[in-house]
Amino acid sequence: MKLYYRGGQFKDTPIRCYNANFEDLGDQFEYSFQNGVLTVQADFAEQISGLTIEDKDHDTVYHLRYLDSPQFAWLADTFWLDYGMMTMGDEARYYSDAERQAQAERERAEHGQTRDVFALLEGTWISEDGLQKYVFSTDADGSELRAAELWFDETEQKWNGWELCVESAFQTPYFGGEYSEDVAEHLQEIVLGNSDHAAADLHILYDTQNEVILGSGLTYHRE
Repeated sequence: MKLYYRGGQFKDTPIRCYNANFEDLGDQFEYSFQNGVLTVQADFAEQISGLTIEDKDHDTVYHLRYLDSPQFAWLADTFWLDYGMMTMGDEARYYSDAERQAQAERERAEHGQTRDVFALLEGTWISEDGLQKYVFSTDADGSELRAAELWFDETEQKWNGWELCVESAFQTPYFGGEYSEDVAEHLQEIVLGNSDHAAADLHILYDTQNEVILGSGLTYHRE
């Protein structure tokens, strides 16, 4: 199979091959990039309908689909320093109706999970020394979730900290070694995903037995 392209500078760029159902065709193939032509040699060459091309030099993964039909479509996942991961291309053309419906259902489930996890934290949590706190809040119509980590500057007598708009939230059992086994079995690590993909997420350790937040040797109680 030969694929002609323009603009990219590929050499040892990894690729994967897929059939019309977008199922991976395996590792038994050879390929080369030369003078604007990708050549794939494989027993399954006639089955190739899609490709992924991982351009590590430019932090981009190209997804090509329907190579064997006029419906050809592409997407590119690329990383921008001031934004994070971004997808370019025609998603409506790339995905089938069934795939778009499944994706919408996944997004609804993830949104519900985010709301449930955030509801667990919503409010203000103060450390036992009163000098640090977390604030988890929603806007008036409940469409925006915000989280803030704050600490009190005793010299200037004011609160400093940072805040993020929460895009996603999930929790998993704690597997670290900082706490004894009888404490760790009740801990959940909660990750609040930052809507600013180039900025840090917020990680919270929640004690489900005592309903407190733990971190850096401190215990936070809901106000």
